Amino acid sequence: MIASLTWQPADSDQPETVTVDMPADWIAELQRLIDARHNFGDAVAWIPVRDTTGAYTPRLFRLARILTATEGAR
Repeated sequence: MIASLTWQPADSDQPETVTVDMPADWIAELQRLIDARHNFGDAVAWIPVRDTTGAYTPRLFRLARILTATEGAR
């Protein structure tokens, strides 16, 4: 499923929004965890991110930095 992830890069003071492709149940689980304000510690995940050409490239995200997960592309 295509979704938008807003996350806070370690090397920037501004959040970024990226288009990702992940199973719907992963998105729902992220939404539950973010809403519950769980501490992810050092958990990371490879998530395919779509660039401006429409190609997908896996990027490693530190889960503690994900601020929101929204179904559907922006």
